[in-house]
Amino acid sequence: MVSRLPEIENKIHAIEKELYIVKQALKEIKNLRQQNKLDGIQAICYFTYSLLLPNTKGNKATVAANFVIRNMGSIPLDNPFICLRVTPKERIALSAKLGDEIQYDQRINPLVMEPWNYMSEQAEQMVEEKGEFWLKPVRVSRIEPGQTLSFSNFQFYLEMGEERMTYKMEGFFFCRQFQEGVRALNHIIIHS
Repeated sequence: MVSRLPEIENKIHAIEKELYIVKQALKEIKNLRQQNKLDGIQAICYFTYSLLLPNTKGNKATVAANFVIRNMGSIPLDNPFICLRVTPKERIALSAKLGDEIQYDQRINPLVMEPWNYMSEQAEQMVEEKGEFWLKPVRVSRIEPGQTLSFSNFQFYLEMGEERMTYKMEGFFFCRQFQEGVRALNHIIIHS
């Protein structure tokens, strides 16, 4: 045991060095924020959802969900759009109210206020080919700092059979400032 003492001390010193580097990086980030030198472009997106299980086997389960985008920065986010990716694409059917003429009463639910539509005809084909739903808001072209935009009250149905299956929905947010996209903080994953 005594012969291993120098080896253990070296490992402790290496860990202490790494910890020091991480602490320094955190200090620098905090200083930049305090000095307001960050570019002010920050966004998060996430799912909220409920799973409604069928009463009997062989029926479909329903997931009722919202995909929420929040501008956490100090600069508006222009031309927002989203991609929802489902797997397995053959076993998940998405149901959503898409179109220009959908109206909601904001007094009842402030999140439910923006109609959405496919980005293009090619985007509609992506659903069949890749299980990807490329959607854009109909009226909103900018998310102001501190504001939230939501693709609300969509549902998807899962075939619940004897076979074990994993269903997954991933979400991504894009805009002019985030052309590479922002991945959702969470996914919807259901094991049957």
